[in-house]
Amino acid sequence: MSIRLKQILGVTALVGAIVVALSAAHLARIARLSLEDSRARGELLTNAVFHRAREVVTTRETAYAELAADAGVRSILQATIYSEDVTYAAIVDAGEVAVAASDTSLVGQPLPPAGSLDELLAKNGLAQVWEIWNSRGRTLEWRAPLLLGDETLGDIRIGISTLLVRESLQDTIAPALATATGALLVAVLVAIFLSQAVLRPIHVIQSSLTRLGRGELGVTLDLQEAEVQDLRGVFDAVSAQLRRLPAGGAAGKELAQLSKRVTALGRLTAGVAHEVKNPLNAMTIHLELLRNKIDSGKPAAEVRTHLDIIGHEIKRLDSVVQGFLKFARPEDMRLERVSLAALARDVAQSIRAEAETGRVTVEAAAADRSIEVDADPAMLRQALLNLAMNALQAMPHGGTLRFSTEAGRDGRALLKVRDTGTGIPPEQLARIFDLYFTTKAGGSGIGLSMVFRTVQLHHGDIDVESTPGTGTTFTIALPRAA
Repeated sequence: MSIRLKQILGVTALVGAIVVALSAAHLARIARLSLEDSRARGELLTNAVFHRAREVVTTRETAYAELAADAGVRSILQATIYSEDVTYAAIVDAGEVAVAASDTSLVGQPLPPAGSLDELLAKNGLAQVWEIWNSRGRTLEWRAPLLLGDETLGDIRIGISTLLVRESLQDTIAPALATATGALLVAVLVAIFLSQAVLRPIHVIQSSLTRLGRGELGVTLDLQEAEVQDLRGVFDAVSAQLRRLPAGGAAGKELAQLSKRVTALGRLTAGVAHEVKNPLNAMTIHLELLRNKIDSGKPAAEVRTHLDIIGHEIKRLDSVVQGFLKFARPEDMRLERVSLAALARDVAQSIRAEAETGRVTVEAAAADRSIEVDADPAMLRQALLNLAMNALQAMPHGGTLRFSTEAGRDGRALLKVRDTGTGIPPEQLARIFDLYFTTKAGGSGIGLSMVFRTVQLHHGDIDVESTPGTGTTFTIALPRAA
């Protein structure tokens, strides 16, 4: 599992746990409030029945008959069923037989006590939610003694339906789920954004290590984050030491230049060998098939098919060879004093019309025109144009392409081409300058190799930093004109 995926899952899990905890606390609070409201209604109803009973009852011997016969008591009991969550109200004697009730069919019938509402209220909020959710229509009672002076005649009971309480809880679940879903989506988006920001230093370090491995001695880490300053210092110190090897600055530079040339030659050899091998293998196979069909007297149409394929592969091989010759053939360089800022503005203006059709904004940052190099302007312009066209293709849904120039270290001039496109996967960064390497359908794999070759011919370096989903920056470093 990648670091980015771990970070996204970690942030999402953390937010999810917080949302679940807050949702559970919210449900527990709603459950307690609902039960306390039911108890308040029960108290109000029992008080109303008690006061009416105290007005009606005169003696203990006649108490039950008087309660059963009083229209006011019956009216109060029957009115209770219109209260929220209340299912019945009754007055029971000491033998738990209903004397008067909101449901007249209960009068004279035993009324065993149901669960106590007070007992449920004494539990914690999550236990209350659990019992309400799993009650399956269970009825709880709020009870109050029916007194005549100091003597208890029976109980006043108010039945509370947990099913009705559960329905009120269900009404709060939908908004809670919507809130939780929205919070999780926001968490995922924030996690993705954070992962790109956090992993950028890793991509920069990987790119710098790749350059160092190619023999580009003196590479430094272009990182400003405070957390990696110690690592930056160590890396720059090691790079500086490598640049001074084997003895003195001049020898170190010669070693670096030799390493670059050997690396470039290895890229050429590997790319050409791979591209030549494929058509040769195809021609070998079809020549063998063609010989077999001729020996067996197959129809001319089948023979012609293999001849067509062999002809196609010969053209393909010729294209590979021509591409290699174009890359490797020495050119007469016509060096002139070139302003990098003017060159960048010229290329930006050339591609602006095509960029606008793809909703890409082209920017050429204001720069010091005195930053100049001795270069072949046509070759350098073509290299910069290749980088710009690759950048436009990496932004199919629009974005920003920015050219900038600045003075670098050790008498170098820096020309940067930065886009906000799809980026380059880390595993492909080491191969993007290889001849014939391409990830685009129909791509030739020559464009970036030509850029690399042009920079090499000008005794310069080219570096690439890329974060998938964020963009890519190509940096060309050339010796400044004296």
